Amino acid sequence: MTQNFNNNRSGGQADSKQVEILVRTMRPDNRYSYDLFDEYGNLILKAHKPMPDSLIKHLLSNNIEYLYYDPSKTVKDKTKTENDAGLNTDKNIIDDDLKEEVFRHTKDILEHARNIYSKGELMSKAKIDRSRQLVEKMIENMDGNSDGIFTAVIKLKNHDEYYYQHSTQVSILSALMALRLDFKEEVRAAMGVGALFHDIGMSSISKDILRKAMLSDEEFDIVKNHPHVAYKTVENNAYFQDLEKRLILLHHERGDGQGYPFSFELDHYQDQVPKEIRLFSLCDVYISLVLTKPGIDPIPGRNALRKMLNMVYAPYKKEYAFLPGDFRDFIRSLGFIVNRGNFFINRGDLVRLNSGEVAIIEEMNKLYPMNPKIRILKNSKLETLKRPIQIDMLKDYKTYIANVFERSKKKEQSLQK
Repeated sequence: MTQNFNNNRSGGQADSKQVEILVRTMRPDNRYSYDLFDEYGNLILKAHKPMPDSLIKHLLSNNIEYLYYDPSKTVKDKTKTENDAGLNTDKNIIDDDLKEEVFRHTKDILEHARNIYSKGELMSKAKIDRSRQLVEKMIENMDGNSDGIFTAVIKLKNHDEYYYQHSTQVSILSALMALRLDFKEEVRAAMGVGALFHDIGMSSISKDILRKAMLSDEEFDIVKNHPHVAYKTVENNAYFQDLEKRLILLHHERGDGQGYPFSFELDHYQDQVPKEIRLFSLCDVYISLVLTKPGIDPIPGRNALRKMLNMVYAPYKKEYAFLPGDFRDFIRSLGFIVNRGNFFINRGDLVRLNSGEVAIIEEMNKLYPMNPKIRILKNSKLETLKRPIQIDMLKDYKTYIANVFERSKKKEQSLQK
């Protein structure tokens, strides 16, 4: 699958206004006056950059016959920061005014949930309808800002604002992911709406517990019950869709049996938790990592993605949260957008494969950021190979990266011996 940075409503076909260039006629070091895109709208080569011979070979080997440019769009903006994906790092994927509008609505939802919880009332139809309107507005807005990036709110005014901002940011990110992965419109909407309500079960928990940086086992058991409490709040509400209800119930499940409320083992996790909800969980975890919490500092987006990669299933792991295919789709749709247009793993990084082997990244792939060229240094028993093996991960679909090592001279020297 091609990474779709600029979604086309025409279902993946190049715009009729664009001019096509036959790839086999291109020559190394050719320069073009316009940005060149593939048929899905992915930026392949920035204007005035030399065409590498390796890129031509890559395009031809993947049966990409044409690239496209739009003569009506000249490259005048010199303020854009250079990045791997050609995104505009000065532009937000969603307008600030709309983000603020969604935030105010999310605050209203969570306060409403706290008010009705003790009374046993149903969630207001008006608030559900308003949620759908705002999510549709968000998706349309993000579709029109397709060259922008996503920036999570970092500084929060108070503790309560964390929960309002968390649901707001997760809703934006999950709806954006559904848009980028070309999910059906009703699924895009359901993921965005479900995100606004996914933490309403927190309304049943004492604020004294919620404001703690560290919880006791008993207190954490109370917190772990919030998906079930939330589900009971929406279960009999006809105005919620089935996917939205299941998202509220299942978004904290994980593949290693340590999720909640049901603690599914791997087989049941794959069967009982729909892919849309598993992908939503990735958005939820990402926002949790980059958003300020009481007593816990946020981490940069790049570091969050690397941490999440280390939570991907591999046969040698006892603890993991995500399936490799789900994480690949998350990165394919959002990786560049949340990391300011740049790769989150890079040439020179030491990684561990699902086979247990250790490798070094030798060349990144702009179209397929999770499929670099690597050189295997150690086998699954961490024994140094006499002759390192080179692999193009684009041609080896059974192999995937399951860990990335943070750089430290001692660790790097140990792994390369």
